Amino acid sequence: MDINVTGRKINVGEALTTHIEDRLNSIADKYFNRSINADVTLNKEGHSYRVDVTLHPNQGIKLQSRGEAKDPYASFEDASERVEKQLRRYKRRIKNHHHVPDRDVVLELARNSVLMPESDEDTNEAAAELSDQPLIIAETKMTIPRVTVSDAVMMMDLADVPVFMFRNSKHDGLEVVYKREDGNIGWLSPNAENA
Repeated sequence: MDINVTGRKINVGEALTTHIEDRLNSIADKYFNRSINADVTLNKEGHSYRVDVTLHPNQGIKLQSRGEAKDPYASFEDASERVEKQLRRYKRRIKNHHHVPDRDVVLELARNSVLMPESDEDTNEAAAELSDQPLIIAETKMTIPRVTVSDAVMMMDLADVPVFMFRNSKHDGLEVVYKREDGNIGWLSPNAENA
């Protein structure tokens, strides 16, 4: 497993790096039989530490999590527990439904899961051109997958995005699932008669 550990405003010592590598290797061995790439970024913000973990399994899935605490070890443990929880949910869902979403759909989702502007200059130029209109932070062209509602929820969870648009495999209509403020999942299904 290839693990890249970097620190911003912090010197990551050998002990912490070894701890991170051991923990991520144990997670990878538990859930995947293929190699995984991982990026871990530690950032000191005031009196607390923030850790961002991104896992790239060979299957094309991109998992992200973040942990914050007053100790770098505790913040990493928080982030690694979240990634492990995402992997556990994904594995359980595949086992329970005996249905794996179309591999091309998962790969496309993974490629487009993080939508960010290329640079701050691009964002500033767009703001200057559209000063009287709301600023579009990021945009991308993406194939809308044709999946079931439960698969759409799983893909939204794996991409760690608050909203996910998909075509319902039952009737090929566009629908949206989203994370509600109360922690539940919302599902928007437009009425085809009024469309």
